[in-house]
Amino acid sequence: MLSEKRFSRVLAVLLFAVFITAQAMTTGTAAFAEEKEIVRIEECNPLSSKEIAESNQENQKYKKETLQRIAQEYHVDYDYLEYISHVEETFQLEPYELFALIAIESKFVSSTKMDGGSLSFNTTQMKLATAKTAYMAITDYYHQDITFPDQARLTADRNYAAYLAGGYLRYLHDVYKNQGESYTAYRMGINGRLTYYQAYGNYESPYAVQIKTLSQSFKQY
Repeated sequence: MLSEKRFSRVLAVLLFAVFITAQAMTTGTAAFAEEKEIVRIEECNPLSSKEIAESNQENQKYKKETLQRIAQEYHVDYDYLEYISHVEETFQLEPYELFALIAIESKFVSSTKMDGGSLSFNTTQMKLATAKTAYMAITDYYHQDITFPDQARLTADRNYAAYLAGGYLRYLHDVYKNQGESYTAYRMGINGRLTYYQAYGNYESPYAVQIKTLSQSFKQY
C-alpha cells in the first residue's frame, strides 16, 4: 500500500497532469507548456526580503529613482513596484521583465475582464485555469508554499497575482529556453504560440517584442 506521503505526491502529480491537459485545450492570456515539453528544472532559491534588499542595494538593479519614475508614470503605488522587484528576484527573472509584462497587460491597474469567454484577473490578466497550473509549477518545482488560487483571491490580491505570474514566467523560461516563446505563450496560449510560429517561423510576436522593448526602457530610467 502507498504511504500517506507517497499517496499525496502521486495525487499532486495527477492533478498537475489534469491542469496540463486542460491548458492544452484552451487559449487565452496564458497557457501551460505541452506535457511532452515539460522538463525537470533546477529549484529556485528564493531570497528573503532582507537578502533582496541587500542585493538590490549592492548591484543597483532596482534603483529607487527608477521605481519612483515608473510609479509616477503609471500612477501606481511604489510599494507594489517594490514587491514586483522582490518577485523577480525570487524567481530569478531578468530585471523589469515582469514589470513590463504587467504594464502591457494592465498598466498596473487591478481589473477583471471577460476575455475569450473566461475571466482574466487583476494586474497580470491571468485566467483561473492558468493560475492553477502556475500554482502547481510553483509548489511542485520551486517547492514554495502558497495558497491555492480562486477567483476571490485573484480579484482581491494583486501581490498574489504578481507572484503567480512571476513563477509561471520562470517556468516557461525553463521549459522553452527562449524569451520570445515564453512571452508569446503567456499572451497567446499554447495553441496560439504554435499558430504564430507556423505563420511566421519564429516566436517573436508583437507582444514579446513589446515586453523586451519596455523592460529595456525601464532599465534606462
